[in-house]
Amino acid sequence: MINDNIRNAANSVLVMDNHLRNDLLKKDGKLQEKKLWENTFIKHQIDRRKQGGIFSIEDHIRAMVYSMLSSGISWQRVENGIDNDTGEIIPIDEIFCQYDVEKLQKSSPEELRDNIKELRCASLQTLAQMKALLEDNIPNLLAIDKQHGSIDNFYRHFINADPTLNTLVLVLSEKNSKYNLSQMGEALTAEYLRNVGYDISKPDRHIRRILGSKYLSCSESEIVPIYEAFDIVAEIASELGKSVAEVDYILWSYCANGYGEVCTLNKPKCENCVAKEYCNRT
Repeated sequence: MINDNIRNAANSVLVMDNHLRNDLLKKDGKLQEKKLWENTFIKHQIDRRKQGGIFSIEDHIRAMVYSMLSSGISWQRVENGIDNDTGEIIPIDEIFCQYDVEKLQKSSPEELRDNIKELRCASLQTLAQMKALLEDNIPNLLAIDKQHGSIDNFYRHFINADPTLNTLVLVLSEKNSKYNLSQMGEALTAEYLRNVGYDISKPDRHIRRILGSKYLSCSESEIVPIYEAFDIVAEIASELGKSVAEVDYILWSYCANGYGEVCTLNKPKCENCVAKEYCNRT
């Protein structure tokens, strides 16, 4: 049975989405189409998986790269390079040789870092991420692909046992796991999985805070524990009949810089919030 807090959070998501579309995502009176859920790369990949699409090793590498680079930088810096129809980030794809494994393995972490830096998309973690990608993660993905016929075949074993995908995230993000993805914690692992079409939330700082006891009160914790956050977003999505990733995106957008910028960590704009009746902060 859905509790009142989940139901209130679901109502919050609906009014937030309406506020984003009608007001917050407009610039000079024009809606910024690329920032709408239906035009995101993740939405395209979830649709593709639902339609029986096959995800290659190249798809998985792209998904991992997008996930890594989402940490610490703003995609607004490459917004003009995002393809309207696919959500693919063309300048990033070019840097990574369209994810051709042979070509990538001839690249150096420093070369990739420097090219990313030219786009102003590098962070303090970028060099370590590129080393992890080339030296650990791509070889691991290749080994899984060879042993199991495809990466998705391997992942399916865990998903069949736990359809929430929580176990799969744990297997890929746990440092002591044989299948650990280097430089990828739970949130980035979830982002990677979303980028290959798995319908899951990304429990980043915005999501874990807004669902917590000081805001939408879906948890007794002020900052919701990661795996509890996965479950809460899934419950809200079930209540609304929406995909989990869409609910996550709406909540995230309401908080994030360059998007809604209402429920921010510092100086939240509570006076402008359309969900204040459901929030403990006001």
